[in-house]
Amino acid sequence: MNSVLIGAGLFKMNLGDGRLPINIDVNRNLHDQLHPRDFSTAAMTGYYLALWEYDAPIIAQGKFAALSARPSRRAEIITLLETNSITEFDEVQEAALGRAEFVGHGPIAESGARTVTVAATISRISRIDIDPTWAASTTPYYISHDIIECVDQIRRKRPHFHEGGSWAHRSDDELENELREYQNYLTRNSR
Repeated sequence: MNSVLIGAGLFKMNLGDGRLPINIDVNRNLHDQLHPRDFSTAAMTGYYLALWEYDAPIIAQGKFAALSARPSRRAEIITLLETNSITEFDEVQEAALGRAEFVGHGPIAESGARTVTVAATISRISRIDIDPTWAASTTPYYISHDIIECVDQIRRKRPHFHEGGSWAHRSDDELENELREYQNYLTRNSR
């Protein structure tokens, strides 16, 4: 059996903006169906199925460009101009290119490990780790709750690319010039 499909149907998710879960229904018989060491894989299986359902209408319409999570150049520039340091500037730039990873952590369990850890790029979740020791002794509700809490942390950490605000009236060329000057300013002041 393909390990990617372990636990199909045990974690049902509905996705919202940013392709992140807004709710998760973990099967109440989860512990009877799988060993806790397989819960992480089952959660990712549930996520992949939800991702397919979320993207299927766009794919069916042939609007493949709409699947890209990369912001428009204009949104990228405006968001970069709102950063406060060269570190934040670099982080936003890496996120726009899809190279940044955002991580959310659940609470620390009695074992000393995090109950759940979720990692995502700007476009999708890349990893859901559920501590098997904790998972063996908790309910499906708490597993769902901790995954959603991690996802909410990721939502807060991801940059919010937009084309509005005080820079909205500027032309693309003006924004490019402002960006070059601002990046030079941040670089000079970081020394």
